[in-house]
Formats: sequence, structure tokens, C-alpha cells
Amino acid sequence: MDLLNIAQLIIVILTMIFAVWHYRLRKEHVLHLAFAVFCASSSMHIMAKLTADFWTPYHHLIGIFGFATCSGYWLFARAFFRNKNPINHHHLLFVGLLGACLILRHLLRFIEKLWLLETHWLPLVATVLSEAITILSSGMLILAFWEGYRVLQNTATTQRKITTIYLSSFMICIISVMLIAAALPATTLANGGRDWLVVFAYLLIITTTQWLIWFRQCQQKLREKNANPIAKDESAQEESSLAQQIETLLIDEKRFLESNLRVADIARELDVPEYRIRAIMANSFNAKNFNHYVNQLRVEYAKTLLSASDKQDWPVLVVGIESGFASAAPFTRAFKEFTGCTPGQYRKQQLAAE
Repeated sequence: MDLLNIAQLIIVILTMIFAVWHYRLRKEHVLHLAFAVFCASSSMHIMAKLTADFWTPYHHLIGIFGFATCSGYWLFARAFFRNKNPINHHHLLFVGLLGACLILRHLLRFIEKLWLLETHWLPLVATVLSEAITILSSGMLILAFWEGYRVLQNTATTQRKITTIYLSSFMICIISVMLIAAALPATTLANGGRDWLVVFAYLLIITTTQWLIWFRQCQQKLREKNANPIAKDESAQEESSLAQQIETLLIDEKRFLESNLRVADIARELDVPEYRIRAIMANSFNAKNFNHYVNQLRVEYAKTLLSASDKQDWPVLVVGIESGFASAAPFTRAFKEFTGCTPGQYRKQQLAAE
């Protein structure tokens, strides 16, 4: 497997991950379903190219499932930029027409190569289908560009930036695959130059689109939060209550003494996402992260053990283990971070003070 095949395989895996991810979010907004269809089709399109050298003609059966690349992205663009009725029956009919042409062309090529048919009508039908596919896919690419361009001058600053990024990445991909590839010399094309441009285009459009979806969702959540003061108060009360529960678990129940304690354990016990625990560490406990806060509690506990007169014969390692550290090295590092000295030095200072 050469470097190009590896790059194509990475695109296949990446697009399938995004396809599954957004399909699971399809009930939140139709754009997730449209983007999932585009990613899944793109994955099959690249997979068909990847297997063409060693699995012909069966790679055409894989290519059948890559029927919604241009059309899938056009549907996504409509769902992304239009608020009301972005996808209707006539849009799906247009997409279905292109998809049927793509599927039929792959089937004809599969039949022709598998049974080595030599009929005068197969090449003619394949040519007609190819021309129809070129016209329909080009039209959908123009429509996908238009979806962004039509709102470019009529939006707020943030939305205008989103639209500009969308249009820029879209045009870079089109120029790379259509114009630059056409200008490449024949020797470069024979060595996979066009395939590298296709890989680049897919990587750019998928990562950029994913970022745009994430950014718009963040902006929408922020607007909803700022527009609803009651929700803000309720959210603050929820965070305060959750912080109290975390404090009860860690301090009152002394869970910080567990050497293998992780943020996932606390999140699972409180039935909340891990990111909320991490946010509370920073906002309510003024800690860098979960481990930083837990180590701070452990160090304070270790200080009481090192200062206790009845535990002066305890080795430093035993004190560290009793305080929740797994070994001496992390105990010493954490202790020095919070106190500026090692556990042994701290014990000597306490004895000298007494």
C-alpha cells in the first residue's frame, strides 16, 4: 500500500466516523442527516477508488453507494443556510435523479467488465449517463455555492465570517479538483496527481464543514443562554448544587484518598457529563483540572500526617500512599508544587517548629 492509498484510507475512516456521528444527531437538525449522507457517500466514493486496482470490477458495487457526494453537500448547504423548509420533495427528486444516474453507470460498468460484453449500446448509454452526471453534479455544485453567496451580504458579522469560510473552502476544493487537475501534465496525472487533489479536497471540505457546524452550534447555545436570564439563574443553581455534590464526595466521603480516582468515576456516580465536572473544577474550585484539585486535597491530608506526633515513624512513602498517591514520585512532585518543599523537608520544618 503506497502513500496515496494510506491517505485515501484515512479519508474513508474519517468520513465514516463523521457519518455515524452526525446520523446519531439527525433528530436535532436536518443538517446533521444531510451531512451524514454526504460523508457516507464520500467514504464509498473514495473506497471505490481505493479498491479499483485490486478488486475490479467489484469496486463498482462499492461506488454505487457513493451516489450523494455533490447532491448530499447541496442538501447540507440548504439545511445550513435556510431556516424554514430547507429540503422539500422536489429537492429530493433532483438528488434522486443524479443518484440514479450514478448507480446505473456503475452497474453498467460492472456488467460490462464482469461478463466482457461487447455491445454497441453499452458505451452509448454509459456516455449519456456520464454527460448527465456531469451536468447535474455541476448544477448542484453551483447551487451549493449559491446557498452561501445569497446570504453573504445580508447577515450579521459572525454569520458573514461563517459564510466566507464556507465559500472559501468550497471554492478551493472546486479549483483543486477541476481546474488545477485539468492543468496538470499527463505524467503527473498518471502518477496519481488528481487523486491527491481529491484527497486534499475531501479533507479540507469535511474538516471545515465540521468546524462550521460546531461553531454555529456554540453560537446558538450562547445566544439562547444570554436571551434567557431565568435559564441562566437556573444554570447557576444547578452548577452550585453539582459543586456541592462533588465536594461531598471528595471531601466528606474522602474519595480523594482513592489512588485510582478519575474524573470519569465522579461523573458516572453523579450521572453528569465529564465536561461539567471539569468546568466546575475551574469555575467553583479554582483548580486547573480535576487531578490538580484532588492532589491539592491529598497534599493537605499528607501535611496533617507528616505533622502528627504519633506518625513520625511513618516513612514518607507510607504517608503518600495513605494520602491517595500511587507511589513516591507523584507524591513528591505534587507536594512540592503546593508547598514549595519535599515531604521530608516539610516534616523537618514541623519538628523544628515544635
